[in-house]
Amino acid sequence: MTYIILLNYNGYEDTIECLESLLKLKIINYQIIVIDNSETNTSINYFQKWAKGERESIVTSFPSIIYPLQEKPIDCIFIEENELINFKKNKIIFTKAKENKGFAAGNNIALHYILKYGNKDSFIWLLNNDTIVENNTLSSLIACYEKDKSVGILGAKLLYYYEPSKIQTIGGKFHPKFYYPYLVGEGLKATINKLEEKIDYAIGASLFVSYENLNKIGVLCEDYFLYYEELDWSYRAKQEGLKTDWCPEAIVYHKEGKSIGTSSNHKKRSILSQKHMFRSRKIFCEKYYKISFQFYTSTFLMFFNRIRRFNFTEARIVLESMFIK
Repeated sequence: MTYIILLNYNGYEDTIECLESLLKLKIINYQIIVIDNSETNTSINYFQKWAKGERESIVTSFPSIIYPLQEKPIDCIFIEENELINFKKNKIIFTKAKENKGFAAGNNIALHYILKYGNKDSFIWLLNNDTIVENNTLSSLIACYEKDKSVGILGAKLLYYYEPSKIQTIGGKFHPKFYYPYLVGEGLKATINKLEEKIDYAIGASLFVSYENLNKIGVLCEDYFLYYEELDWSYRAKQEGLKTDWCPEAIVYHKEGKSIGTSSNHKKRSILSQKHMFRSRKIFCEKYYKISFQFYTSTFLMFFNRIRRFNFTEARIVLESMFIK
């Protein structure tokens, strides 16, 4: 059994498109857990209509993946967070979180459920809701893991949803001297299946782990509201003697942080995303590196780089992040 976790935050259109792609997976032994982190019931209401078959069309850039739409009604159940018990038969579980405590806490609702009711042969796939997948993506992830069980966390080949001929990333590296992460493979041709550069962490848009390794590594760290959760997870996997890698055959098309305004293009980043980015950077660096003169130097360089671009709001956020407790 593979448990697939989707975290929804006011993104029901993206989530429904993702679900339609997941319901076409070649491997049928899976259960999807959708955690709704939204403040209102708007998304839940739309999910209920979709599950009943009250939506006749979906806007998508990948009609060959999404259509024909899955036959309705869908085998699913709608529950509150405190009602999440062992639902073996339902294909999809829609769970309303009590409150939005961030990416890690939202996913952990499902991870705690899986740790309680899964078994040693289970797999877990954390997937962003603003993605769609090829029908062989899950089988590719499982095959990659079976080839090398020393892999604690397995990433995918993320392609730009709106420019699928290019790689968004295959994973990330963390620069220990200047205390910043960067993407590996960004902008390369989608056909590339091998890179010499190794990754330090898998990207949070697609994280695949076995049940046994989840037991070793533990759930996501809730010190982070957004960002750096996947770095933290991969670092903890390394502490357990496990490595992080990516699967070239596992294709995931990613819209790139649609709900919170994340983007590799600095002109498109939201203020909210930047606040959490630098807050989480400080938390991560305090946990795994000594906060030294180099940390403050690198932060000042980021500050002046934003001043140079006349982005004074972001510059202020960078400066404030140095003093976050």
